[in-house]
Amino acid sequence: MTDSLLIGRDHPASALRAAVDRTAASHGGLVLVVGEAGIGKTALVTAAAAGRRDELLVAFATSWESEAVPDNWLWLQVLRSIRGQFGEDAWRSLRPAPAKEVFLGEGDGARPVDFELHDAVTQLLISASRLRPLLIVLDDLHFSDAASLELLKFACQHTFFERILFVGTYRDSEIDPGHRLRGRMLQLVSKAAMVGLDGLGDDGVAALVEATVGAAPDPDTVAEITRRTGGNPFFVEQTALLWASGQPVDATSAGMRDALRRRIDQLPGPILKMLVLASVGGREFHARIRSQASGIDLQRIEGALDTAAQTRLVRRERDRYVFVHDLVRETLYNTMEPDEAAHHHGCVVRALVADESLQKHMLITEIAHHAWLAGDDLDPETAVDLIARAGAKANACMSIGGAEKFFRRAVERCTPAMARKRVLLRIQLADAVWWLRREDEARGVYALALQEAEDLGDPMLLTRAAMGAPQAERLPELMRLKTLAYEGLAGGPPEPGLDHEALTRQLLYRFMIAARESGDEEDISFGLWASHAANWGPGTAAQRQEIVEELAEITRRTGDEEMRLLSSSLRWVVLLEQGDPAFLAQLAEFRALADAAETDHWRGGSSVDQAIIDMFQGRFDAAQARIDEAAALMDGERPHLDLVDHLRWELQLARGEAPDVADVHRSHFGGQYADLLSGISALRRGDTGRARGLRDRLAAADGQYGSWESLMLRFEAELAAADGDADLARDVYDRLAPYPDEWLVAMWGTSIAGPVSYWLGVLAVVLDEPERAAAHFKTAAAQADLLDAAPGSALARAGLACRAA
Repeated sequence: MTDSLLIGRDHPASALRAAVDRTAASHGGLVLVVGEAGIGKTALVTAAAAGRRDELLVAFATSWESEAVPDNWLWLQVLRSIRGQFGEDAWRSLRPAPAKEVFLGEGDGARPVDFELHDAVTQLLISASRLRPLLIVLDDLHFSDAASLELLKFACQHTFFERILFVGTYRDSEIDPGHRLRGRMLQLVSKAAMVGLDGLGDDGVAALVEATVGAAPDPDTVAEITRRTGGNPFFVEQTALLWASGQPVDATSAGMRDALRRRIDQLPGPILKMLVLASVGGREFHARIRSQASGIDLQRIEGALDTAAQTRLVRRERDRYVFVHDLVRETLYNTMEPDEAAHHHGCVVRALVADESLQKHMLITEIAHHAWLAGDDLDPETAVDLIARAGAKANACMSIGGAEKFFRRAVERCTPAMARKRVLLRIQLADAVWWLRREDEARGVYALALQEAEDLGDPMLLTRAAMGAPQAERLPELMRLKTLAYEGLAGGPPEPGLDHEALTRQLLYRFMIAARESGDEEDISFGLWASHAANWGPGTAAQRQEIVEELAEITRRTGDEEMRLLSSSLRWVVLLEQGDPAFLAQLAEFRALADAAETDHWRGGSSVDQAIIDMFQGRFDAAQARIDEAAALMDGERPHLDLVDHLRWELQLARGEAPDVADVHRSHFGGQYADLLSGISALRRGDTGRARGLRDRLAAADGQYGSWESLMLRFEAELAAADGDADLARDVYDRLAPYPDEWLVAMWGTSIAGPVSYWLGVLAVVLDEPERAAAHFKTAAAQADLLDAAPGSALARAGLACRAA
């Protein structure tokens, strides 16, 4: 007996051992070990028997699933086992009654009445137990002949004070109300100590897989095996062997399929039909949704499912039902023809659309899954809307792989009449593919969306497509399309000689006029977000504050929680950027909303924002802890993890270190961003030559810095100071001078480089204007003190002290 057979069975094994110990020392009784096929019943009783074979005589008997089995087949096996173990001399000393000899095929052949037979067998067992305690194991009682159960009932009633322990195993899940042995089994249950076996948990599954194949799977694989198998040891072992051979964990062996098929074939017709319908809903499903989708009365459905729960194929929880094994659900589901299954998925979606109160029971991604599987059974407009909503939800939660899947499906389901919708979905699909580092593929999707938008001749759509494409690539083509969109909105060409950023701002201005005239909330929201993304750098915070406050107002009308959370987070950024101490209250408001959202994504966002402020106010160890917390919460969410990597770089810089710029920065945000960070790190190391080279490369690239604008200004200011470059210092000073009351904030708030006044002071030193430099440093120190920004205050005072010296 291997230890693997008892993994996760400490409690039931202990209960059974206690009964065996009591039998050896005092008296026995009846123990029934129950559970579904493959759960480990036989392994458990075999292990218990093996441990006491020196003290007890153990007789095993197994039922046979056949109509040809003779009456009392179990007891015939028991008596043969006892006779074989005792030997003929000891057997004869027990003085077997004539009735028992007939039972064993001996004697004159006259069949005794049942009572005589039951009494004869019982008396022999009593006699044998006085020579040696008996452990009688009767396996698979659900297959037993009726006569064997009647004899077991009699023997239990007449041997309680003897040293005889009867241990029976059976599948309680198969003793349904229509089972031929149900009445007899219930009589035994009333006299027995019950030991129930359920599926293993994740720890038990992991240990069993390792014991089976010699390798421990990762936690995600363990969780998937547990979900699919319900922790059933037989299914776990079979799945482990398939997994070890290189097959996926959703593969099934012939033995698994046979075991499942046997269970399902024993279900009564009405229960089977209800479970097949329920299998459409997924592993977890709601009776109300099934009722609405099928048109069947709710009480009838719940009654059938409660009956099914007695078979242990499903279990009832507080507000739903759950299939114990996903394997069971899949087996039931696969009994349907594809068209029938698609129809039932369509019925689920139509039920949810008809009664929106039911949607609270399902995630939008689950609803979208039904819409996809419904195929042609569901109208395309409904399907595309639901699938696109799932993509947007996955994208908002930074599940980029999920977003790609749903947006791709939504594009596929679009009809020719849905061309506008398809363009917008292509842009969202391309965004997801880009984030997944498949840039070449994403470029192709962007190009297709832009071409379709141009062909449709809709300037609003073309604006959205042009703004959705990467803004630092194919600038001539992008400017051509934006010019075309501007002409469509304004009725004439834009001002001549505009650079890309200026053209973008004028285009968005025209777009917002048209969106407000139409009253289209979706276009208004898009225009606001696009304007927010296009307006970073000194002098833009007040406008962005207006934008985020209008977005917040829209969320109050639309109930869009994702937009509400994002606008709340961005609002504290614009307040801090303008030197307003109210940013702390706004941060607290955002963190409260994020905590209430109860998702790891927004909890991670809350940790990111708090880490920024901890760093900003000089609590570096606390910032490190928050960054680590965010990384754990956002595990696998690439866009936010990119920001986490940036925060790690910022923290090293704040601590006075010279951080390296890992390759990850270049691959995630592009070469210009990596050059920018590399340039600042080079200056920290004193390598002005490398920093100058990187700045020249950035200038030659004519990059669109967007939210990096203030970071670029910081780099140039530091470079001018390190290199003593008066020309560069004058250029940067003049660009910053109009905004002495602001802070340099970049990368959506993850980079806060101090008050503008501090950098004006640094540049004034380069320009040999000591009095102006001192005034700027004094202003910067006061601004930092107002916001409790200790590192900024220390830098400003150090500059002031240096000037005084």
